[in-house]
Amino acid sequence: MSMISFIVTSYNYEKFILKTLESIKAQTYDDFEIIVVDDKSSDNSVEVVESFIAKNQHLRVTLIEHSENRGQLAAFQTGLHQAKGQFVSFIDSDDVISRDYARTHLKVHMAASVAFTSCQIFEIDENDNIHTMHSVASPQKEDSHEIKELDELLNVDVGNVEFKILKRLRFGGWHWSPGSSAMFRKAAIEILLDYDTPQDWRICPDKFLFNLAHLIGGSAIIYAPLAGYRRHGSNAGNCTYVCGDKRFHSDFTTKLNIKNNLKIRPQTLKFIWRKRTAFTARFGTRGTIRLFLKVLV
Repeated sequence: MSMISFIVTSYNYEKFILKTLESIKAQTYDDFEIIVVDDKSSDNSVEVVESFIAKNQHLRVTLIEHSENRGQLAAFQTGLHQAKGQFVSFIDSDDVISRDYARTHLKVHMAASVAFTSCQIFEIDENDNIHTMHSVASPQKEDSHEIKELDELLNVDVGNVEFKILKRLRFGGWHWSPGSSAMFRKAAIEILLDYDTPQDWRICPDKFLFNLAHLIGGSAIIYAPLAGYRRHGSNAGNCTYVCGDKRFHSDFTTKLNIKNNLKIRPQTLKFIWRKRTAFTARFGTRGTIRLFLKVLV
C-alpha cells in the first residue's frame, strides 16, 4: 500500500507537540514518515522534537527548521517539497489524531478518486480532556452520534466507515473540518509548490489549500471523528466560543474570516494566471481554462 507523509507544522507549541508526534507514532498503519517543519519557534519546541527523534530511531522522522518565521503556508510548502509519500496530511502541532486515522483515510481514498478526504473531529482542551465527539466545526451526517460507552469513543469501525463525495460546491466556501482532518493525494496538490507568495496565507492556509485541492480533484467527508482539534489559549480555535450548536467568533476571527473570504478568489485567479505554464504542464490547456473559469464564475 501507499506511503503517507505526515507533515507537522510547528510554531511555539512545546506543550503539545510531543502528544501530536506520539499520536502519529501510534497509528495502526505503519508505512509513514513524519516531517516536522519548525517555523522559527522561540520556545523549546525544537528540543522536544529532537528528543522524540533520539528516542524513536526506528521511525522515519525529519526535522526542518526555518531560519525565519514565514507563516504556515510556507511551512506546508517546505514539508511538501520534502515528502516522499503518495499521500500527505498536514497536522497542526497542537492537535492529535486517532490510531485509525491513516487506515481510514486510505480506505476511503481507495474507494473514491478525490484530491483529498476530510474526517470529522472531536474537540479536546489543553489538558487532553474530550469535550465532544460531535463537533459543530465538522460536517455531520446526523443530528447526533450513536451513543457509545466512554471507553469506546475513539474506536472506529474502519471496515464499515461511511463517507460522502462532495459535489457542486461554491469555490471559496468552507465545507470541511479544520486542517488536521485532511489527507491529500500528493499528486493533486504539488502545484502548491509553485505558489510564490505564501505570506498571503500566514494564518489559516487550510482555507486556500482545501478550496484549491477540491477545485483540482474534488473531496470527500469521512463520517468518523479521527482527529482531535484542540481549543486552548493560544490558537485561532480558542477565538471561537462554542455553546450548544452555536459558534460565536471573536472580533479577531470574524475579521480574519472576512479577509480570507474576500481574497481567496482573486488570489487563486492570480495564481493560475501567473503560473499558467506550470498549470498547463500538469493539467493541460483545456484543464487549466476549466479551473480558471470555475473560480471566476
